[in-house]
Amino acid sequence: MEDLSPLRELEKDVKERFNATQRVMSFDEYFTHFTSNPETELRTASQYLRDCINHYGSTELEQPEGSVIRYRIFDCPWDEGRDRLVGQEGAQQLFYRALNNFIREGRVTRLVLFHGPNGSAKSSFIRCLARGLEDFAEQDEGAIYRFSWVFPSGKLAKKKLGFGEGDEPVSVESYAHIDEADIDARIPGDLSDHPLLLIPKERRRGFIEELRERGVLDREIEVADYFLEGDLSPRSRAIADALLTAYHGDFQRVLQHIQVQRFFFSRRYRVGVVTIEPQMHVDASIRQLTADEGLASLPASLRHLELYEPFGDLVEANRGIIEYNDLLKKPIESYKYLLATCEKGTVALPNAILHLDLLF
Repeated sequence: MEDLSPLRELEKDVKERFNATQRVMSFDEYFTHFTSNPETELRTASQYLRDCINHYGSTELEQPEGSVIRYRIFDCPWDEGRDRLVGQEGAQQLFYRALNNFIREGRVTRLVLFHGPNGSAKSSFIRCLARGLEDFAEQDEGAIYRFSWVFPSGKLAKKKLGFGEGDEPVSVESYAHIDEADIDARIPGDLSDHPLLLIPKERRRGFIEELRERGVLDREIEVADYFLEGDLSPRSRAIADALLTAYHGDFQRVLQHIQVQRFFFSRRYRVGVVTIEPQMHVDASIRQLTADEGLASLPASLRHLELYEPFGDLVEANRGIIEYNDLLKKPIESYKYLLATCEKGTVALPNAILHLDLLF
């Protein structure tokens, strides 16, 4: 009989790594994690990319015109220097300065334009940043989270949610860790929304100030508008409001439905890193969710909702970076929406306005 011990060892390693990286948490577990690591959790796309660049360090180079800083992320140390960026230290410093400007302003307000002749490493520059994000997200200091709504199935729902006639809700801490077979519906948070956006805006500000007063969060740390003024995406807001009404204001029961998940940037699978070619259409749209088996299993308090799902390049890139390849070849009409999107950080769709945390 064939020896399967190498496969069993691989399965064990995968399981241990999964548990070690805290890929799935309840909201209570995430909030405990947040209060012990507020600086790393209060990072917008700009702050995250700056931390990513800082993670790999920098070196000072002497050149005829004087010393310059080279950031090691462009040396691709995670892949033994394969496809590294040659030169362009001046552009590196300008880009790093732009990141710091966005962080000081509290949000991204402009598109960063790389302009130059063919072969001047514009695409290589951005590719190094994208690959750096992918590697950094695998590290402990690069952990980044989003959330989904989880709804238990059948008998479990009646017992634990109290939706069955005559059933009393059973005390349960969270549905984040229930067995997959007991889940009837899972609705991802639109736009990879940050879990902290689930906390009402006023209380969110209060928590942040409390962390400052306790000395857990340095008063010099810039907290962006995304956390101070941001809100949930339209679909998550509709679900949260409907559940809060169904539970008569019991916010704890609303949070029981939250499963916080660590995610990883991927250019190949268009997760937080998206490259788009010159085209005519707007890079985001919205569609109504159909009443499939999963949605039909939602609690009665949610079945009346018209749930819409945003999709497109901007949606897939949110919390990361989006590259408009050969931007100047795009039709002139496309600049109108792109200008407003960059300045305001929003994109208007027929049924919703999406608020973005994104580097253009």
